[in-house]
This record gives sequence, C-alpha cells and structure tokens, in this order.
Amino acid sequence: MESSEGLALAAVQVMTAAASGAATSVGQAVGDLVRSRIGGSEPGRTVLSDLAENPEDPTRVDALRGTLQEELAADPAFRGQLRGALSGPPPAYAPHQATGSIVVGSSRVRGSHFSLGPLTVTNTRNSSGSWFAIVVLALLVLVLAVYGGVKLATGEDPPTSGGAPETERVILEDAARTQEVLPGLGSLPTGWAVKDGSPREMACPAEGTGCEGTLVSASAEYVPAGGPDVVVIELRSYGTVEAASAGYQAMAQQQKDRGQNGLDPLSLPGVGGDEAMAVSWAVHGNPAEPDMTEATGATSVLRVGTLTATVLLRDEGAGGTDLDVLQALTAAVAARAGEAVTGQRPTAAVQL
Repeated sequence: MESSEGLALAAVQVMTAAASGAATSVGQAVGDLVRSRIGGSEPGRTVLSDLAENPEDPTRVDALRGTLQEELAADPAFRGQLRGALSGPPPAYAPHQATGSIVVGSSRVRGSHFSLGPLTVTNTRNSSGSWFAIVVLALLVLVLAVYGGVKLATGEDPPTSGGAPETERVILEDAARTQEVLPGLGSLPTGWAVKDGSPREMACPAEGTGCEGTLVSASAEYVPAGGPDVVVIELRSYGTVEAASAGYQAMAQQQKDRGQNGLDPLSLPGVGGDEAMAVSWAVHGNPAEPDMTEATGATSVLRVGTLTATVLLRDEGAGGTDLDVLQALTAAVAARAGEAVTGQRPTAAVQL
C-alpha cells in the first residue's frame, strides 16, 4: 500500500536524523510511537537497536522501514497515529505569529540552537560535525508537517478543518478532447511522426471485447524512427470507473487468450495508472494474415480512472521488439490520461 510505504519512509528519515544527534519534538514523538509499537517483539527490538548503533547503515535503515511498513499496512489506527506524530504538535501561539518565523539562538554555530515555529533543534556534542545538514533536515521535516508533507509522502490528505474536497474527476465524452490524450507530434521522441489520418474515432469492436459502457473510442498510428514496424495506440472513455474497469479486464483477458506462439507476460514497472498488464508475443504462419509468415510484438493494456488504453508494437520477422519503447509509450499514455481525467490538458511526453 502506497500510504504505508510513504509513512514508513518519512518516519525512518525522522528517526535516523534523531539518532544522529538532531533533537526535535517531532523526532521524539515519532520515535516514542514507533518504539512502543514494534519494541514489544524480539525482531522489533533488534531493528531498533541496530539502527541506534549505526543510523547511517542502509541495511539497518531498510530493515526498520520494512518492519514499520508491515505494521502500518495491518493497522489503519496506527497509520493515523503516526501521521499525527509526523505532523507535529499544534503551535503554542497564535498561528499568524508562526508565519515566516525563523530564530537562530546564537550567531555562532557551536553551542547554538535553531528554532522554526514549534520546532527546536539543539546542537549536541554528537551532532557538531553535521550541524548544517541537521538544520536542513529539520527545516524539511517542519515544512512537510506544516504544508501537507503527509500528503506528499502518503498520497493521503492530512486532516483539515475545512474538509477540502478531492480533485474532481472528469468524464471525457467529447471526441476531440479524448483524442488529445493520444500523444501528438510535440510529445513524441525526435524523428517520430504521426501517421496520416491519426488520431481518429474508432468503431467499437464486437461484444465481449470491453466495449460495454464506452462513450468515445479513438486510435492513432505512429511512424517511429528506427523502432517497431507498427505502433498503434487505442483509447476508450467510459461513463463510470466500474465500466472502465470491466472494459480493462476484458481487454486484458483478450490479450492473454491470443493463443499465439511465445505469449509471455511482461513487467512494466513504474508506468502508473490504476491497472496495467503487458504481454510479448510471436506469430509463426498466422492464418489470419497469410502474407505475414513471421512477426514478433508486444502489447500493454492499462486503465486510468474512466479511460483505458491499448499500446501495440509489431515487428515483421523474428528479430524481437524493443520493450523500452513499450514501457515509454505506456508510461506516457498513463500520465496523459491522468492529466485528462483531472481536467488538465495532456502534456506528458514520451521519454525514450
């Protein structure tokens, strides 16, 4: 779960800073909460002790982060407690007095303290060699707490008195706006081109192929520079997330059921989106295309909100397909779809 990963990372960063000699109220609160949670078991005591001995050891840091992440994933209440600890205590003075308030307790670094709002970092004997780094980290911790660091780290909104609404989702019903999601010439790598007649509206195929609930369908074909022989992206907009998810499942299953020789699942890490899958495939004497005796290719299917997309690459012959191209195209389409469903004009480019 993304929120658990982000919270665990933020907590470990604060605790490693405290273990290095940066005494902060946030660090103390986070450390006390984490120790009370995982310190009751032998594995928990071990990772805490190891970190205290050497807070700069990446292996020990990762061990604590992994243990903490498991606890957070299993307990929503603990996630809320840790989120509150990372946000810090409320200021003991009027909020307007804290705005832009920075106080350095001494003009000399040695033996001084640094305060920003409710946060105070004390220079100890253990921290004198890394004082400036600690100050920077302390500032970062406070800024994240005051200005929504929990949201940056976890993807979740921190508690607010105003109850700000989530970003409004947009349903794409217009063909022109839907086609903007397909990468145009300005979003393609150097040397690539959009084939004549693209993008265009696309007729919905037969039932059972994920068309139910589709509002708009569009496709575009591209002419790559020294890449695959065929590059096609198909896009569908649905009226609801449920319809889009059902459409994605149908299209993903269709790829799995192709029945071609050499069909293999692919991993496309970091492409984004709500759902995604990919396969590579090979054709040997396909009766449906008698002129093409041999070909290789790869296909990805993804969903972002109420949009689904299929990215198809094909190379005639047995030379194989450049999967980096599939990764880049899929990531770009996912990013552009994310922009579109939140009311923004798609601008994400294909990064090769």
